[in-house]
Amino acid sequence: ASVGAVVYGFGDASGASFGSSFQFGKEVQYEFGQWCCLVTEERSSNWRELANLVEALKFRAREGRLEGHEIFMFTDNTTAEGAYWKGSSKSRRLFELVLRLRKLELARDLLLHVVHVSRKRMIL
Repeated sequence: ASVGAVVYGFGDASGASFGSSFQFGKEVQYEFGQWCCLVTEERSSNWRELANLVEALKFRAREGRLEGHEIFMFTDNTTAEGAYWKGSSKSRRLFELVLRLRKLELARDLLLHVVHVSRKRMIL
């Protein structure tokens, strides 16, 4: 990947809620919402955490904000971080999300780092 700039992002999904934020230079963009009850009932918390990161990155990529950038995406979920760095998961649903992230990296010429941060640090 040819890196143009560094972008920092945070993602968190807790219970029925999700959110993410990105810093582009001095500009901060964020979004938040709630999962539909079907997702809350039928998907694991690990899936919701990783899916939140995938959707947040996909949304910013569609805006053209990530092309050729190095992205540090922070999460408080060790399973999401581990699945990304391992490149796979025993869970088919998590594997599919990892695959989506890898495809996004290739399609948008970006370098992604998924990094675990303590929940206490995320709250500050």
